[in-house]
Amino acid sequence: MIKHFLINILRNIRHNRVFTIINLANLIIGFAVFILFSVVISYEINYDKFNTNFDQIYRVQTKQEDSYPTNFCTYSPAAFRFHLMADLPEVDKVLLMREVSGGAKGSGQFFTLPSGSQLYQLNGYWSENSIFDIFTIPLKEGDKASALTEPGTIAISETLSNKLFPEGNALGKQVIIGKRFPLTVSAVYTDFPKNSNLQATYLVSMPTYPILSGENAFRENWTNIEFDNYVLLKKGADPKLVNAKIKDAFENVKNFEKSSPYLHPLSKLHSSPNSQPDMLIGLGILSLAAILVLILACVNYVNLSLANSTQRSTEIGIRKVIGSSKKLIATQFLAETILHTLFATAVAMIVAQSAFPLLNHLLNKNLDYSLWTNPQLLVFIFLVSLLVGVLSGLYPSLVISAYNPVKVLKGKIFSNGGNSISIKRILVAAQFSISLFMLIVSFILLNHVNFILNKDLGFDNRNILYTEINPKDNMSFETVKTSMLQHPEIADISFSSTIPFIGNIGGYVTWEGASPEEKEMISRNYVNYDFIPTYNMKMAFGRNFSKEYPADNKACIINETALKVFGWSDPIGKQVTLEGKSFPVIGVVKDFHPYSVHNPIPTYIMFLNSNVISGSTLLTVRFNGDEQKAKTLITNELENIFPNDPFEFKDFSVLFTLMKQSPSGSR
Repeated sequence: MIKHFLINILRNIRHNRVFTIINLANLIIGFAVFILFSVVISYEINYDKFNTNFDQIYRVQTKQEDSYPTNFCTYSPAAFRFHLMADLPEVDKVLLMREVSGGAKGSGQFFTLPSGSQLYQLNGYWSENSIFDIFTIPLKEGDKASALTEPGTIAISETLSNKLFPEGNALGKQVIIGKRFPLTVSAVYTDFPKNSNLQATYLVSMPTYPILSGENAFRENWTNIEFDNYVLLKKGADPKLVNAKIKDAFENVKNFEKSSPYLHPLSKLHSSPNSQPDMLIGLGILSLAAILVLILACVNYVNLSLANSTQRSTEIGIRKVIGSSKKLIATQFLAETILHTLFATAVAMIVAQSAFPLLNHLLNKNLDYSLWTNPQLLVFIFLVSLLVGVLSGLYPSLVISAYNPVKVLKGKIFSNGGNSISIKRILVAAQFSISLFMLIVSFILLNHVNFILNKDLGFDNRNILYTEINPKDNMSFETVKTSMLQHPEIADISFSSTIPFIGNIGGYVTWEGASPEEKEMISRNYVNYDFIPTYNMKMAFGRNFSKEYPADNKACIINETALKVFGWSDPIGKQVTLEGKSFPVIGVVKDFHPYSVHNPIPTYIMFLNSNVISGSTLLTVRFNGDEQKAKTLITNELENIFPNDPFEFKDFSVLFTLMKQSPSGSR
């Protein structure tokens, strides 16, 4: 019987080539889109699930209710690790981490290669050795029990190891970071999967932190919210009970009384890092779209099959006359549909796998994904394919097999087909409804994307290069500025503690007219005279900092959000008090986005930096003309001024693209 079915199916394909090609193309496209959507959804919802202790890992975050708006900060103070979390009976392991450059300037660092050249490497962390107990990190070289226990040691990823030591055997060898700090390689670990929230390319032992940073008292600091605290709860421990125990941790910490720590599960660090549902909503829409595309493919198949039934009516009539049963005919048509579906699925998988580079480009991701190495997804696709085959073929097979052979042979196939025709109308209506719905949703999403892409950020992000410099010796900014501006390719240059999308320095302020108990958590930045012009920000009231007013070094500029929070109608000359010092307001800058565009604009205050570059500083350059030429000129000038200090200029537009796509936490 199976042989008979296959012969009939192949014969029908040969006799109905055009119909078969159209119907298979419909299924292939539908399944290819469904598979691509499924891969993206699977990739996103499986973030961090490679960790053996996935369900027991939490990050301690900080809710700051006295900031505007309420800030769900993804960081917490180091004191939590030593004086809060480690003493709880529900906690099995604790882990303290911090980005190598302190977080505000990013986590990049220069490594000196054996040739003497410099390799700039992102995503470095200070870390305790317990990282190997909490997260699943296979080692290629070294011992997990002692990899990060000693000062002066560093664990590096396999990729970084291959760059630094291409001959292999990195264990015990020395690396130099920042041209000045020698560290010994204590371990080499397998690269983190791409769908891991933690993407550490190197880990410097936490005992090294006070030696290189000079922060010897960081263990007692409750106000420096710059660290990552992770905990591994014991099996069966209730995170709600832990939250109840730690919620009042800040009650005796001055200016932090309205802040509270809370546990955020590893399962939500990617989808909702600071309690925003953006990612979850997006995945929900994508899931709905995947299902609708598949339903549309089914409906199209049914409609095409019914439309083609007139061409096969004679075959059905003859087969019934010679004794074929309704059940046998229905089974053949259902088997034919399932075979079509399975074949279309196989082709669609090849198409989808080939389309991954295009998908990565459209989504600005780097999905290193292979369908053939994911058995769970393969089984899921196979089961969906069978389901689609049954659903697509069931109704046409029942309708076609029910044809009256006498009427078929007389050409009166539809004389009493009122019921089937009504169902056809329902299917056509469903087809148009789904198509219309998808068009409307696509139009809405397109408008949303265009809105994000064209959103007024409050500053000009074009033609900007930035870098972090950390010179050993202090340097007058005027020296750097004069050197740069001699080139017509350089339009503006400034330096500051943070720049839009990079870094945040918090602080509590009171203001003129506030009640004695009233205070506000604000974001602050220390800028020079050229910061606002370099970013082409606009003033709403007052003026920018100016060298013509020496008293500006004790003044400040606020944003429009701060103006609303403070409740002032005439802000110029009003006083803002930070850390016991009062600063008169000389200007109000129009609101701009200092963080991701997904985050509300915070209360923001700028203070004037000294004109001396000292310590870690962000340098911003606005250029004219060709970017590569400008970057070469800037690099040459800085290498002459700071010959012993490595740096790397980055394109601000790349950073801007990342901040448009995903929410980010702030300190």
